[in-house]
Amino acid sequence: MPPMCHPLRSTTLAAVPLGGSAFGLCAASLLVASAVLTAQPASDEPAPTVTASKVLTAAQLKGAHHQVAAAVSTPGFFHEFTVTSEYGTFKAVGRLELDRVVREINGIHELSQVSKSDIFIEAAGQSLVNVGKGAANAVVNPVDTAKGVGGGLKRMGTNLGRRSKRAADEALDEDPELSEEEKAAQGSGTTNAAYGVLGVNSAVRRWAAKVGVDPYTTNSTLKSALEGVAKVDAAGSLTTKFVVPIPPLVGSAATVGNLVWTTDPESLRKMNEGRAKALGVSDTAAKAFFLNNRLTLTMQTRVLAALDAVKPANAADYITTITGATSVREALFFVHSVEMLQALHTKSPVKSILTDSKALVAVTSAKAGVVLLPVDWLRETKSAVATMTEISARAKRELGATSLRVETEATVTPRARAAFAAAGWTF
Repeated sequence: MPPMCHPLRSTTLAAVPLGGSAFGLCAASLLVASAVLTAQPASDEPAPTVTASKVLTAAQLKGAHHQVAAAVSTPGFFHEFTVTSEYGTFKAVGRLELDRVVREINGIHELSQVSKSDIFIEAAGQSLVNVGKGAANAVVNPVDTAKGVGGGLKRMGTNLGRRSKRAADEALDEDPELSEEEKAAQGSGTTNAAYGVLGVNSAVRRWAAKVGVDPYTTNSTLKSALEGVAKVDAAGSLTTKFVVPIPPLVGSAATVGNLVWTTDPESLRKMNEGRAKALGVSDTAAKAFFLNNRLTLTMQTRVLAALDAVKPANAADYITTITGATSVREALFFVHSVEMLQALHTKSPVKSILTDSKALVAVTSAKAGVVLLPVDWLRETKSAVATMTEISARAKRELGATSLRVETEATVTPRARAAFAAAGWTF
């Protein structure tokens, strides 16, 4: 009978299957457990007290159509912002999410201006009462708060380690933090694989391109405005008559954006399915991925475009991890992670990525282990230290990494930097 071994388990880390004989498995697991125990801080570093002006650029803080409230909370890895505008109040979890929200507010403004223009009113004709006012109402009376934007982050906010054993099942559960309106808009995974796909026609995509936003947006205010304007301009003839002063997307975002704007949903899905298959994703895993409606069609396209550009070993496993996303914001964390992977690959070719890990850990051809963290703030907590210690050992053992570094734009506290350095990480 093999020896019994009980590796360290916590609320954020599962047991570490390190392979080999029963004795080797036990010994390896105990070594990891010992490392985690010795690295544990006596207490979690407290959450920071910051204001928006301290962590944002002037353009992020205030623009022609938005203002970020001074009060900011940072309960986990992300700053949580409140954004006010003439079109309502929005929540943004993280600076990358804030950039998207600001772009969407600017897009709503431009659509509002279009709906009030003489050209639009003339085109609307007799349908103005029903359509024109509908478009205006959509941008004047938005849902005040995106209640579900942080859904899942109370769970993810303390766990960047192994995925839940129920990841695929949890992805199909309702997010308890969504409002009834958001649940209705989201639809079920079996009937609507991504937000709003059925309502996104070519006119919606053209106007989304015009104002530089995602046609499959989860922002109900923007979605209503796009659909309202598109109903009047079904032929798309009006888009060329308006000049929209919104900066264009650049880099990979522009490439994917153009693809999403110019390709019908069915063709886009087929392309995504082909890329998933080429990455080694099984039919069952691919179906679960495409049915997770926390992942909009645009998010799915961004994920698969980035992984297709890199083609790392174990890409299919990370698709399974992404499939476990239980909120739109958690899904965005994974999207940003794979786009960081693509950027890393252009500088240093990536060979493989770590399996069963929410934090994306890559090894390059130079055997550098790199953890990619698209977060705002890293502080010393028991769970963070445990996770970084575990993936340090796994990156060396499973990926053959001979050096370790963290790539992030986050503020890293001195305590966190020292604790992660003790686990072998450099910045």
